[in-house]
Amino acid sequence: MGLLEREREVAAVDELLRRGGGVLMVEAGVGVGKTSLLEAACQRAAGLGHEILRARGSELEVEFAFGVVRQLFERSLARAAASERDALMAGPAGVVRPLLLGELVETSASDISFAVLHGLYWLTANLADRRPLVIVVDDAHWADEPSLRWLAHLALRLEGLAVALLVALRPGEPGSLEAPLAALRAAAPRVLRPGLLSEGAVGALVRAARGRGATDALCAAVWEASGGNPLYVTELLRGAELKDWALPGSAPAWLLGPGGEGVARRVLAEVRALDPRALKFAQALALLGDGCELRNAAAIAGLEMADALSLAAGFVRVDVLAADDPPSFIHPIVRAAVEGSLAGDERDAAHRAAARLLHADGAPAGQVAAHLVGVRPAGDRWVLDRLREAARAAMRDGAPGAAAALLDRALAEPPPLAERVDVLRETARAHASAGSETACAYLEDALALVTNARPRAEIALEVAETYAALFRWVEAVDVIERALAELSEGDEALAARLEGELVVCALHDARRASRVAATLERLRARTLAGSAGEALDVAQGMAMALSGRPAAEAAAPLEAALSRAAGRVQNWDTRAALLWSLVTAERFQLVESALESMAAEVKRSGSARGLVATYSTLGLLKL
Repeated sequence: MGLLEREREVAAVDELLRRGGGVLMVEAGVGVGKTSLLEAACQRAAGLGHEILRARGSELEVEFAFGVVRQLFERSLARAAASERDALMAGPAGVVRPLLLGELVETSASDISFAVLHGLYWLTANLADRRPLVIVVDDAHWADEPSLRWLAHLALRLEGLAVALLVALRPGEPGSLEAPLAALRAAAPRVLRPGLLSEGAVGALVRAARGRGATDALCAAVWEASGGNPLYVTELLRGAELKDWALPGSAPAWLLGPGGEGVARRVLAEVRALDPRALKFAQALALLGDGCELRNAAAIAGLEMADALSLAAGFVRVDVLAADDPPSFIHPIVRAAVEGSLAGDERDAAHRAAARLLHADGAPAGQVAAHLVGVRPAGDRWVLDRLREAARAAMRDGAPGAAAALLDRALAEPPPLAERVDVLRETARAHASAGSETACAYLEDALALVTNARPRAEIALEVAETYAALFRWVEAVDVIERALAELSEGDEALAARLEGELVVCALHDARRASRVAATLERLRARTLAGSAGEALDVAQGMAMALSGRPAAEAAAPLEAALSRAAGRVQNWDTRAALLWSLVTAERFQLVESALESMAAEVKRSGSARGLVATYSTLGLLKL
């Protein structure tokens, strides 16, 4: 039987495909038929010869950076010939090779978030050049944050592309990422909200299932008990078969229950009835998630492969699994019901076992770590290593928010005391890249654990740079002053780096500017290389401008610094300060030329901080 009472929604899908591109969102509660509507859309798109990329969010992989993106693209890229794959990932799309193909490419930027979004856009455009493309994402409320950011990024840039984007989600789901979902929703010109079925439509479903036994009274009873929810109608009829009911109006009320509890009862009863070993195997499948390797689930359940295949076929017969390869549950609520039957200790042990199996299989680090973030901390070194490994991969893939969450969990494991400072600094860098002020607190904690003056000074410099990126100049100055007071006189290079940063930060805030005059005077006699030298030149130019010296005199050290850099950017914040100072010195053409090379560097490296530095300076220049 086709979709009932979904003519409006199907017409919207047909219009989207007829236009050749655009965005369509579907929002509805549990069991209302979002997945069925997407399935119908895929069938229509396939009939038109469109290429279809599909993915589904999962509670298991919310912390797996770009997990949904990987589902969308990896299979299509794996099927392509090497020459075709190279063509698809040519130009800006090449930056996503490490993410989707596992290839290492050279990059000078630690923050490549923008580059990854841009690269994925161009990969999509290249695919759409071959034939019209339909991207379908189900259960987007469980998608990972970087994938949602990319979907929102793409949705705003579809004009001129033969790309149709269909996204289905459950609104108000606890634990969903509201901010990126809101951005995606805002980009969709139309949101479909399918309603519950009428009594007539429910009656049609009952008659299709029961034939002559479907009396008017029976149809009315099912409609009343289900509330018109298509999933609950189906579960009521399945439950009736399980119990051999005649299904009078009062009988099925227990089956539904609040939060789908009755569905869980039906599913678990059917699973247990198959075989004494069936529940453990079903739990392993639920824990690994849709699309898992059957052999891994068999290993967790302690089954031979032949027995696993037999049980999987049984799960299909009783409507627990869909008839898919690889296996998937017929509905997320069914998978949740099976996983929910695991006790806390059992769940932790099974997730640890799953992580080890996936790691041995060479699964992406983020997929392995997705099984570890929710287990209770136990001081397990292997868990700590996998979480840090996944965080490094997330940073490489331009997902610092996901990296920060993984490292927060790594700190809770906890790491050995000898490594805690390193993990704190890694966590701080991830939070800083994600724009979170929490980074400062982590670095201050790391600073408190170190007693040796030189490592303390190096961490202090990192703390100060993080404060400066947040425009917290006073805290930045105070941290550096404490570090300089502790540092021995023989470490001149590190002292110069600290003093250069000190002067730049202090000159941004009148409450500290007067305290660095002597430091600035002393540094003028020195020649420093790299970012420290550029910071000093910026400080000198700023000081001259603030003291009322002629513009040409103030601009001289800044122009020299820009010339020595030869277009290379070592510190985006320092370079922005340099160009802002040149704007105040009215060196407009020089700044415009420098911004052109900065914009090219941003496009190449994808640095989000560089993007802000470049375009904020451009805005000042245009005032």
